Amino acid sequence: MKRFQIVLVVLPLLYWAGCEDDENEGNPVIPGRTIYIVGSDAGGACYWVNGSRVELPGGDWATDIVVVDGDVYTSGTCGETACYWINQTRYELPGDWGEGEAIAVDGDDVYVAGWLDNGSCYWKNGQKTNLTTNGESQAFAIGIRNNGDVFVGGYYLNNHHYVIPCYWKNGNNRSNLPVPTHGDGEVYDITFDEAGNMRYYAGYTMKPDPLTGYAPKAARWRHTVRTDLPDGTSDISLYGTGSYGITIDGEDIYVAGYTDWIGDYYDDNTGGTFPRYWKNNTPHDLEGGPNTIFGTGQANDIRVADGNVVVVGIATGGPTLGESACYWLNGELNYLEDVIGEQSSEAKGIFID
Repeated sequence: MKRFQIVLVVLPLLYWAGCEDDENEGNPVIPGRTIYIVGSDAGGACYWVNGSRVELPGGDWATDIVVVDGDVYTSGTCGETACYWINQTRYELPGDWGEGEAIAVDGDDVYVAGWLDNGSCYWKNGQKTNLTTNGESQAFAIGIRNNGDVFVGGYYLNNHHYVIPCYWKNGNNRSNLPVPTHGDGEVYDITFDEAGNMRYYAGYTMKPDPLTGYAPKAARWRHTVRTDLPDGTSDISLYGTGSYGITIDGEDIYVAGYTDWIGDYYDDNTGGTFPRYWKNNTPHDLEGGPNTIFGTGQANDIRVADGNVVVVGIATGGPTLGESACYWLNGELNYLEDVIGEQSSEAKGIFID
């Protein structure tokens, strides 16, 4: 049967706990580590360093984050333009109606993947390379292999009007990723194994279902081999699952995402999305906020450091009136510092230094 969550009190606002030990000052969560989380709130694009908010000037929202030699690189959107920041300096990217979705740094080169009003693309040091130009397509992920090859993950709409998950290598050299028969799919994240050779993608597929019509299913791909991630339940109230972030720690593969439930007709607060991650093929449901008509939250990205699993995303019940940016440390929910406002806030990506 589907689980029920009983909320006895309003959840307190759990800011990132400080650390009184001088040795760990600035690293209050994982000693010896600095945790960067990127996203947005009522004040616009921002990132958090060990829980303290840093504004990204002129940005509406930020989507991904990388730190190299102490410099913070973030991607996002300002107005109608894709952009990225190096620390607090913003660089706008060419193209109409663009959004920057992911960022990677290789030596002195900065890569941003995203999309425009006429298709998907990536930018290298501000120079645009089109991936598609004549159809619906979006790029959400980018990674640089240790030999310098550039891989971008996303989707495109084919001539039969199927949404096809795919990756591009070094420009418009596109390869499809497998989906179920008569199904669709999208790629949202990419990572490499520790040797830097093998690629892993995270996303979801959709296929016809006799009960739910067209059901989403969380998936990951190793090169071009798809693994459907288990639902973890046989409850027919589960509409589907999805995944947004992926990372590798040793031989373990972690994927962040959600479950999506069909609500009870007589109870508005039983459906919606619930945060989850998978370690290899084992699902781990995460604590959410109070049940609402939207569920309790969603996981967007994940990293592992020194045996600690850190997941970022959104949860209900935080400092905003909607869903609030948050992180989970080994399954424990904490909300992030926020510019208080009526609109929701969200954590999209994480980097652990």
